Amino acid sequence: MKKIADRLKNSAVIYALIAIVIGLITGGIIMAVTGHDPFKGVWNLIAGGYLSKYAIASTLTRATPIIFAGLSAALAWGSGYSSMGAQGQMIIGAMTAAIVAPILPFPPVINVILTLVISMVAGALYSLLSAFISYQFEAYLLIITLMFNYLADYLASYLTNYVFLDPLALDKLAIQTIKIEGSILPRIFSKYTTHYGFVIALLCVALVYFIVNHTSFGYKARMGGLNASFADYGGINSRKTMYKVLLLSGALAGLGGACEVLGSKFRYVDKMITSPGYSWSGITASLMSGYNILGVLFSSIFLAGITIGGSVIELSMNIPSEITSIIQGVITMLVTAKFVIRWHRNTHKGKEGEQK
Repeated sequence: MKKIADRLKNSAVIYALIAIVIGLITGGIIMAVTGHDPFKGVWNLIAGGYLSKYAIASTLTRATPIIFAGLSAALAWGSGYSSMGAQGQMIIGAMTAAIVAPILPFPPVINVILTLVISMVAGALYSLLSAFISYQFEAYLLIITLMFNYLADYLASYLTNYVFLDPLALDKLAIQTIKIEGSILPRIFSKYTTHYGFVIALLCVALVYFIVNHTSFGYKARMGGLNASFADYGGINSRKTMYKVLLLSGALAGLGGACEVLGSKFRYVDKMITSPGYSWSGITASLMSGYNILGVLFSSIFLAGITIGGSVIELSMNIPSEITSIIQGVITMLVTAKFVIRWHRNTHKGKEGEQK
């Protein structure tokens, strides 16, 4: 029993649940301060995201790109590589899909498969470029990947505005590429928005879980990222391992961007990846789960649900949907604090050991 209690005490699940509860309490307090019923507000927030068929379908639709971003982050950060590049890689994947899908001459199913593969390759290569620059010039990977996010966003904006802008768009202010006809990811149920991109996301969760936990590559990734010198001493090429991890991480993010284009938007719309904050939600999902691959799935669905619920309470109770951003921010702060506390404890124990 003591072992079980110790495991639960140190479990990422317990930390995540505590963070969620505190986040919801914080949201309720803000609702009360602004003159709204906090109990009704929190309940409608939860009900709007999870307690009806329409709510579940909307939540799973929004969760799909978050799952891909979360997997990308969990794979990189769980292997010790502090990549923040999921957003840029998703943008590159989405833009690639919007350009490629309309011009492929094959049957729709073949077109969709080829588009997804090409978008994965684009995201992987974009990630590899940032990894190469980081390694070659001994620059912080976190900073390089952050800068690459901006580069991808501005590049996609330029291409959408001046190269691939849809000339037939009914809304003249709409900055978007031409609509993709036929070569799309169909909906799972005709009445709801959830598309087969969610099924692809589930398959990726299973695949990445297997790779991380049941292959030599997964072991090498953890060793190479957490202690490169030790890995090199043990015969693991840390440089090659880093490239492989970030290639796979970028491919997952690129695939997520492509699924959003082929399943939801059917075109690239300027800022369609940055404005909803898919990648930041994915990073939060990764932190909440402690980089656990299966945990990313459930964390992503939770974060998507409170966002959908936020839209519901804005319409029904006139509570600004930004309340969900505050809740997510509190959760992020708390789960991040867990890693800081753990690092401080390990550092303190190391110093005590040296003194002894």
